Amino acid sequence: MYHFLLSVAIIGSIYQFTELMKQIRECNYIIREIRKKGNRIVNPDYEIYQTSYINTPIVIGLQGIILIPENLNNEEIDYALKHEITHILHKDNFIKFIVNVFKILFWWFIPIYIFDKQLDLYLELHADNKTIENLEEHQKLDYLNFLIKTQKQAIKSSTTVLSSNLSFNRKSNLNYRINAILNKKTSPTIFVFPMLIIMTFLNFLILTPYYTESNLTKGTYEISKSNAYILVNGGEKQLVVNMDGESFISPIKNYSLLKKEIDLREKNSLYIPDHALDNVKNMTRWKYKDVDGHLSKRKFNAYKNTWDSDWITYDKQN
Repeated sequence: MYHFLLSVAIIGSIYQFTELMKQIRECNYIIREIRKKGNRIVNPDYEIYQTSYINTPIVIGLQGIILIPENLNNEEIDYALKHEITHILHKDNFIKFIVNVFKILFWWFIPIYIFDKQLDLYLELHADNKTIENLEEHQKLDYLNFLIKTQKQAIKSSTTVLSSNLSFNRKSNLNYRINAILNKKTSPTIFVFPMLIIMTFLNFLILTPYYTESNLTKGTYEISKSNAYILVNGGEKQLVVNMDGESFISPIKNYSLLKKEIDLREKNSLYIPDHALDNVKNMTRWKYKDVDGHLSKRKFNAYKNTWDSDWITYDKQN
């Protein structure tokens, strides 16, 4: 099972890596085509192109190249540039790239996909906040109309993993962005940081069985107050053990040390209690068996799957 799950994890990571490489190649192809055919807007600080190749403003590539569609007026171009320059200044494309690297390594970890979506929303809300912080109220409404316009155009667009989109193809995100601007609640850290904390916590949480049987422990059993007792039969004392609903009696006579260690009950009639181990959380435990007519014990480490001691015979402890 371990090798099967490891193989699935590796195959999934290879697939995710292949998809990322494919998107990077597509991104580089778009950049080459835009540089050949696009209309470059003169700007001393940023590489900006206006092109019909896209229909929604984006920042593409880790270099931070801004692409603007041709169907925007001057005011809309100004909004788009402010928004996209915010993405560049805060290295949003690099952040998204790092998240995609983690998705390659931990593609099976479901919370990382939730975190990825919340991070996208956080980055867009942050860019919206920087874009409108110095705008008049009527200009903010114009910016909202611009978001709705780009939302309609974004439905037709195809973007790459290295681009930060001005708008999303998810209607719920657009609704939240509009409500955030109208209600002046444009600080979205509440979305991303709780998910980051949850992801960090879950990566340190490892679920394992409390105990695993081993070939080393075949023929042995465990003894506790809950599953064993000493049966007084006339003048003789016998050990009665109940394991998984099956009871058996050990013919060993010397139980004084055993009773002192485990505090087993003495009964004068046969009674099998419900099976319930007291030490289910203890990964190192004593295993018992009958060896040549003597009750013997040996310490077993379930975590390492090894013996931690030699066999100890009770009759020889005297």
